[in-house]
Amino acid sequence: MNDTNIFSHYRVCIIFATISILILSFIFSPFTTAEDGALSAMEQPGFLTSGLYGGGLTFIGKSPYIQLQAQPGIPLGKFNIGFDLVLLYNPYATDADAQFLAEDGESWDSPSTWLRLIRYVSYNQPYDPFYFRFGELDYLTIGHGSVMSGYSNYDRRGLSLNFRRSHNRTGVETMLNDFGNPTIFGGRAFHRPFLRPEPENNNFFTRFELGATYLTDINPNLQEEGEDPLTALGVDVGFPIYERSTFRLDLYNDIVLLNTLAHTPEVMPEEWLTPETATAAAEFAWGNAVGIGLALPKAIFKVEYRILGDGYIPSVFDYTYHSAKTLSPDPDMPEFLGLETNVEERHGFYTQVFLRPTPNLQFLGTFEDYNISNPKLYMAVAGTELIPRFGFRLLYTKRDIGEGEDTNFFADLFNLNEKSAFIVEASYEVFPPVVTTVTREYRFRRVETAEGISQFEPIYKTSFMVGVRTDF
Repeated sequence: MNDTNIFSHYRVCIIFATISILILSFIFSPFTTAEDGALSAMEQPGFLTSGLYGGGLTFIGKSPYIQLQAQPGIPLGKFNIGFDLVLLYNPYATDADAQFLAEDGESWDSPSTWLRLIRYVSYNQPYDPFYFRFGELDYLTIGHGSVMSGYSNYDRRGLSLNFRRSHNRTGVETMLNDFGNPTIFGGRAFHRPFLRPEPENNNFFTRFELGATYLTDINPNLQEEGEDPLTALGVDVGFPIYERSTFRLDLYNDIVLLNTLAHTPEVMPEEWLTPETATAAAEFAWGNAVGIGLALPKAIFKVEYRILGDGYIPSVFDYTYHSAKTLSPDPDMPEFLGLETNVEERHGFYTQVFLRPTPNLQFLGTFEDYNISNPKLYMAVAGTELIPRFGFRLLYTKRDIGEGEDTNFFADLFNLNEKSAFIVEASYEVFPPVVTTVTREYRFRRVETAEGISQFEPIYKTSFMVGVRTDF
């Protein structure tokens, strides 16, 4: 698609957004701001299992292990602590160091292995005035998700911290992927300049929000030392169109720059550049997203229309980020998420749905597609007691579905490879509180190469467990 068509679509989105803002500003009179209960629906649902104590048999690849585990979750007021104590025993190992291993078959010879015993330590909830979480980061989203959406550190050493003040007038949300050796870090700051201290005096315009995002990976190419960091810079504007304790409707626009281009073409619209910034901006790929989000107590819906410039990668920090850069085929010019840096400008839609129809069932799904290429899917489902004594959880994500030779969308959709991650678990309560579980995993684990490079590799894992499920 040429520049004229791309920016015709862009102008249509801006005109539509502006008209929507003007109409809705006259429809809605001043009202109180949303209570924390409405925003709590935006929290990441807990799809991971905890609270199982028992033993069983685990296969990593074709290697069998006897597994013992304890997964206590301990609430201490506003603090919550989760542990994951897993021990694998290999009766066939001749080396004593290889007989007793950690949960993914790694040796007990590094601080990172011991740190994984702590699954998480958290304080408060994400939309409280102060919140932090240390350890496992699963499906972390910063801001509207244009830069980081669904990120996982595949480990338990990360840190996420949010701080809000004055009835959400100003705030920051920050993260780093590894507290001991941070390589990915940054965050977003926001400000509502017109927000009034008296909730009853606020209206559509006083809740206008400005945001700025900075996120970076200082080691994006694991095969090369001293390479330039991958950097994302973004600005956004948002209008919480309607806020109640049980309902929230947001309209927003994000503009993001990424330094993913290996050359220096003019990738920004000419009218966006000045003589002083033209040289610097020419090294960045750009993307724009106009979105609308709806939050209800039991559901979240989000739709974005995205326009992506040459070399731009939407939501670059996602669930598959680490595996994608680890498995990059070209050490001199890695393909981030399978996307070559020299591609045509693209446009398309991103959609997200989160449903919690009952306390025992929750679903999260996202799908994106641009110019009918590079489609990406993320899906997670968890349920308990829908059938008496039966529970399950499923997580599946895949990028670049149907891309490549001799492949089609539906055949590739269910093909597990380096572009995907998959976890499914089924549990049955034999008699309270004794349960049996069967788990099948295809995901990634942190390893260290002979050259001392820390990276991720695929892992196939199947487990059969019998134990007691309880909470402290």
